[in-house]
Amino acid sequence: MFKRKILTALITSILSVIIISFITPTDSFFGEVHNYWKSVLQSPPVFSVYVFPAVFLYGLPVSLLIEKITTKMEAGQLQFSIIGYAFFGVLPFFLLWYFTIYSLGISLLFYLVDYILSKKKKPETVM
Repeated sequence: MFKRKILTALITSILSVIIISFITPTDSFFGEVHNYWKSVLQSPPVFSVYVFPAVFLYGLPVSLLIEKITTKMEAGQLQFSIIGYAFFGVLPFFLLWYFTIYSLGISLLFYLVDYILSKKKKPETVM
């Protein structure tokens, strides 16, 4: 499970940086974007500095906590997982109110990637 969560965090971080770079290039924070594609290509290193630590230091432990809590449930495991990810995605509102929509989006993307990886079956080895 821990290896899957690490892989999920890595995939989520990469996808988040790419998506955020296209939606909000770094130049758009400082005014009008004159060359959109140049700005998009320059944005990933900047966003990586923030997204990777946030996903690995906040998202990964929260995901482990949510999975630990929801695996004990018999019914409603999927719904409570989504609610948990959404809640912890909105929770940073008190620190970073402007970036709450990004936090929520990354949180739900983390859930989606984790769900896909958890449903992927491992190939059986023949001995």
